[in-house]
Amino acid sequence: MLKNKMVKLIAILGIVLGVIDQISKWIVKIKYKTPIGNDIFSITLVQNTGIAFGWNPNNTKNIVLTLIVLLVFIHFIRNQKERMNIPTAITIALILAGGCSNLLDRIVRGGVIDFIQISNFPIFNIADCYIVIGWILLIVFFIKNNKEMVGEKDCEKQ
Repeated sequence: MLKNKMVKLIAILGIVLGVIDQISKWIVKIKYKTPIGNDIFSITLVQNTGIAFGWNPNNTKNIVLTLIVLLVFIHFIRNQKERMNIPTAITIALILAGGCSNLLDRIVRGGVIDFIQISNFPIFNIADCYIVIGWILLIVFFIKNNKEMVGEKDCEKQ
């Protein structure tokens, strides 16, 4: 039963986060057609037809690549749900929400709407933040869980 609750948590949180990202893109597209801000932080609307950081622009294979990565990740989740806890479920929801929201942009708009510009860093969006934060947290959780599992095995040997 706990497995189903984790899947529901991932689905609900993923949908809510995806909607927040899509609303932010819609607001920026409607209200901020010209850049606002300064050299450190600005809202600058661009359409990214490439993948990360605009790499490989105008390539429809980007949609397929994004979809494959998401499907592999979903398969991974299905196989790991027995060991999943709430923090891990939240990080997975972040990654899926960001990936699905950006994939929706690619399919519907032909590219991802990016608008957050910090100094000379490439322009990004909220979904990109979800993805990066989610992957960082997921790696941290896996390292922590591996250390705990190794510690348990050492105790069993003694």
